[in-house]
Amino acid sequence: MDYLLFIFTFASVSLLPGLCMNLAFSLGLSLGYKNVLWMMIGELFGLAIIVICCAFGANFISQHANLFKIFKIFGALYLFYVAFNLIKSHAKIHETKITKKAKFSLVFQGFITSITNPKTWIFILSILPSFLRFHTSVLFLTSMILLIEFCSLNLYALGGSFFKIFMNKHLNKLNKISAFCIIILAIGIMFD
Repeated sequence: MDYLLFIFTFASVSLLPGLCMNLAFSLGLSLGYKNVLWMMIGELFGLAIIVICCAFGANFISQHANLFKIFKIFGALYLFYVAFNLIKSHAKIHETKITKKAKFSLVFQGFITSITNPKTWIFILSILPSFLRFHTSVLFLTSMILLIEFCSLNLYALGGSFFKIFMNKHLNKLNKISAFCIIILAIGIMFD
């Protein structure tokens, strides 16, 4: 698989309003960008743990051919499910006001939000094995994922009300593009 496909797919999924993005958006509106950086530290630390755990778990699974094939099929089916939901969804971003919190509380909130998000675990565990087979460095893939996630979190935190208006107008188009990328990725995983 190509790194550009990996970057584009992960970026399009990362830009979708999920738990962490909605948290960054709402904290950006209520607390300001500088305070959201503390939440981002916790979220990115949690994401790094997820990527590393999934990489080692995927390495174990890939050593057992039949288990790997079964996991690839379930991973591809999950990606089809995500794509189907993106196509039929009509999402809106809603503003949530959050009161001022201590820095540690923001870091902890970002970490817990990231580490307990099952979609993150499933998506990374579905996409990572295809790239690890080419002896790609786990550190390199983790760095790419964290950079993409950091950029996405910044867009949500900095965008504020302008981003809210823009996303409400164009979110369905972004969902369709993301669904198309996920379908291509799922087909690639199935027939790889």
